[in-house]
Amino acid sequence: MEAARQEPRKDASLGPLLLTHGKLVTPEGLREADLLVAGGKIAAIGRDLDRPPGTQTLDARGNWVLPGFIDTHVHGGLDADTMQASPEALVTISRHLARHGVTGWVPTLFACSAETLDRVLRAIGAAMRQEGPGARILGAHLESSFIAPKFKGAQPPEALRPIEDPALREVIRRHAGIIRIVTLAPELAGATALIAELVALGIRVSIGHTDATYEQVIAGAQAGATRVTHLCNAMRPFHHREPGTVGAALVQDGLDAELIADLVHVHPAGIQIAYRCKGADRLMLVSDALMGTGLPPGTHVLEGREILIGEDVARLPDGTIAGSIITLDRALRNVVEAAGIPLVEAARMAASTPARSLGFTDRGALEVGLRADLALLDAEFRCQGTWIAGERVYAP
Repeated sequence: MEAARQEPRKDASLGPLLLTHGKLVTPEGLREADLLVAGGKIAAIGRDLDRPPGTQTLDARGNWVLPGFIDTHVHGGLDADTMQASPEALVTISRHLARHGVTGWVPTLFACSAETLDRVLRAIGAAMRQEGPGARILGAHLESSFIAPKFKGAQPPEALRPIEDPALREVIRRHAGIIRIVTLAPELAGATALIAELVALGIRVSIGHTDATYEQVIAGAQAGATRVTHLCNAMRPFHHREPGTVGAALVQDGLDAELIADLVHVHPAGIQIAYRCKGADRLMLVSDALMGTGLPPGTHVLEGREILIGEDVARLPDGTIAGSIITLDRALRNVVEAAGIPLVEAARMAASTPARSLGFTDRGALEVGLRADLALLDAEFRCQGTWIAGERVYAP
């Protein structure tokens, strides 16, 4: 029965829905009010709302009603990986994300050959057109081959390529309509020209996996880069005489920054510093979740490697961090409870800021007229329901 609830209805005329007695997290602040959904959009917010014929009612008493989360950096979950490029893997990840309040996500790809990249992007494009169950795919994020070897992180070194690689550049041009984000290192030879080319194709450029100096980040931003990938991780750190990539990201208002809020990748004080510098309108929560996300704690063999899945992070047997296993509902709780960020601001970081960063103006906030992408969380920030355009795609 759960699978049936998550399967989207193909008819365009979903009936009206009224969420009553919920604690709404709106851009103006917290409101105890009702929310009416009609025609896939938020039709009204208030008390004693008129109910169109056939309205279904859901008592949201004791729960937070938030805009649906948008995760712009996801590699996998439940033993499925975006690089598998199969419909089954993408559906598994989409359903998993919907169970945690995510309504839109951007499958994120590791550095790879041109042939592999072409195959994976074709699969993502097909999945986008089908609009299958769970969270909607909003495009692809290439955590690309154009990164600094010093800060490659988990990226395969054999897949790193010079900026002018013709085969990769051709694949990117061919699939420009599918690609939303490309992460690259702006200090590489030819990077500023590539940034301008990508922006002209409608692709957003994110600075990451980089040893860029402060000045090189500024040059990348002037060329058109608008984002920073997982702030503080896999980049030149701050120094008081050379502020580095981190320093530039914190003070440049034109750069949105991703933040992995599992309290391991970034200390709570680091989250506070980023929030005080960037504000919720320039800081976005991401999971950077790997395929081990959602698996029970313990030792798992993932793609031939032994990985220890804990409560907050995945590690190799020697203790090295193997990647994030956070979900955005948990990340929201962390920034509120551990970093002291107000819930209204945290909701911006999980929904409206990533929506704007991707170019969406029709979603990301509880406002009349916007698409009814909603997440219902209980007092412990556990997801109790997810809706996309007024259609319930997850029910516990």
